[in-house]
Amino acid sequence: MSVEIKETSATLRTLNITIPQADLAEPFEKKLSQYKKQVTLKGFRQGMVPKAMILKQFGDAIHHEVVNEMVDKIINDELKKANIIPVGQLKVTDFKDDKASDITLTVEVEMDPEIDIKGYADTGVTVPDTAVHEEEIKDELDRMKQMWSKDEHVDRAAAKGDVVVGNYVEVVIDGETQELPANKEFRSLLGESASPGFDEGLVGVSAGDKKEINFKYPDDHKDERYRGKTAQFKVEITDVRQIVPPTFDEEFCKQIGVKDEEDLKNNVAESLANRKRDAAKAKAVDEAIDKIIEQNPFDVPHARVVDLIKWSINRNVQDPKDAVEPTEEQVNSLSAEAIREIKKHRILDFVANKEKLKASQESVDERLKMMAQAYQVDFETLKGHFRQSGRINGLREELRMQMAADFIVGIRPAAESK
Repeated sequence: MSVEIKETSATLRTLNITIPQADLAEPFEKKLSQYKKQVTLKGFRQGMVPKAMILKQFGDAIHHEVVNEMVDKIINDELKKANIIPVGQLKVTDFKDDKASDITLTVEVEMDPEIDIKGYADTGVTVPDTAVHEEEIKDELDRMKQMWSKDEHVDRAAAKGDVVVGNYVEVVIDGETQELPANKEFRSLLGESASPGFDEGLVGVSAGDKKEINFKYPDDHKDERYRGKTAQFKVEITDVRQIVPPTFDEEFCKQIGVKDEEDLKNNVAESLANRKRDAAKAKAVDEAIDKIIEQNPFDVPHARVVDLIKWSINRNVQDPKDAVEPTEEQVNSLSAEAIREIKKHRILDFVANKEKLKASQESVDERLKMMAQAYQVDFETLKGHFRQSGRINGLREELRMQMAADFIVGIRPAAESK
């Protein structure tokens, strides 16, 4: 038996394997003995079938089994000796076995290339300072007020900002009558609709009115089927409702978990500050990663690219059997993004290993406390669940990679920054 390993590329190794037929003799006899003990044929008790009959009926199958087992063992042993960790499925080509001459085959193995990242400790990229402005706090508070607002019936004509409730009677698009939905009711917040012409036609209506509204859909309408088309809606109005924002009284503040309006304002300011800092850091990390990639070119195995694309298109699939393979078009269109993501992960893993970065128990607990607060569950219960399910290791790895991302933008562990 002989094996030659060639470095076809940075990510591909080719194994040329030759197995003399004589090497199959001993394992063939062992496999034959196993068959003889297990096979039952008509007219013979188990274990008493003549060897010649077993060879006649199962000889080819035994030969194939022996060859497959030997090839698997040879490949695994040689890859282990060469310290090659395969990525994706092995590809066997040029397999030849005429049962007389030597067995020959070629095996292609994809692997991650070794990398030695330079310049990651001084990328020149840092996280810029951020600030929260009063206008942003006001906008966020207004958004929250709208979210917690209620609508109440008013006995007057509809105005901008009101909710008009009604039923579709007839809908005609570009002269063609449309089939009405089973639920004919609509609710339109005047001034917020994707079809301004429809909103304008509802201004001034009152409950009990019947109205015909003629308008043209905007060219940039969210539904491309209607863009630029004329519309004729016949509707009957059932209600006009006024938006009533919440009053920041003691009861409402208790409902949303704050002491008073000032406490809410402070919470909003802190939340906005955190979001802006996170966004600024994410942008800086991406800039640093792009810089490192440019300065440290390395290849990515195609199998890893396909695996990541497959994961991406199936990440919301509940049942594994419903997962689909990526199409050639998807692989072509998503490869560049997948390659960058894989390179980013390898770079951060390299940095974490090189700098011996490790998430402390304190940082793990801090993250779990934040999650417990967000999900409104008990911290110890959540921590126990993470430990029991094994997800605690995934959390530690996530934090380790986060530390590496911090490192490349100049954020160092506390002990180093002193």
